[in-house]
Amino acid sequence: MISSLRLPRLLLLSILVLIALGLLYLDFGSSLSLAQSSVNNSTVAPDISSLPWFITRTAGITAYLLMFLVVLLGTGMTTSYIYRFINPVQAWVVHKYLSLALGVALLTHILALLFDKFVDFNWLDILIPFASSYNPIFLSLGIFAFYILLVVIFSSLFFRLKYKKAWRGIHYAVYPLFILSFLHGAFIGTDSNTVWMQTVYLSTGLVFSGLFIYRFIIYIFKKS
Repeated sequence: MISSLRLPRLLLLSILVLIALGLLYLDFGSSLSLAQSSVNNSTVAPDISSLPWFITRTAGITAYLLMFLVVLLGTGMTTSYIYRFINPVQAWVVHKYLSLALGVALLTHILALLFDKFVDFNWLDILIPFASSYNPIFLSLGIFAFYILLVVIFSSLFFRLKYKKAWRGIHYAVYPLFILSFLHGAFIGTDSNTVWMQTVYLSTGLVFSGLFIYRFIIYIFKKS
């Protein structure tokens, strides 16, 4: 069993590995093909040599993978399945640090967009749904996901101890949150046409679907 004192270090190492893999993937994938994107009805290739582009894509991929792990672990904690491998305290520590890392990765993903000159986003474009003309539907799905995540984080900070029932209810929003994030990344990501990312989205999507069905069945049994 993993010592609770070693968990933060192991999590930090795991997060750094995810970021490193993301950078290596982007570097390798971009050398194979340039993803084509439509901007104002014209097809152009993103400047993949741009540092902000590398940062925003790496942070986006990292945030998506961290969100997948958070949902996976959270479902395991709710169903008590994860306690077969680690105790509740350790599970909570892992969940906490993964969530914090998710927040950092997501903020990095958003802020880096302001410095990327491929689309030239402004604050309104990245905070207001449908404000941007660049792929407005799937970009807006990402914005909605961001606000749902803020609500979940807020409830965890202020509702978890005093309003447990409300906190649990709000936490169910992580399921539509993941779906929105999946659609956002899969359909707007400039590297989503590569085999690597298609494999990532397919595998995580299938696992998430299984988790959702499993969680729903348990919920029905508890109600009956």
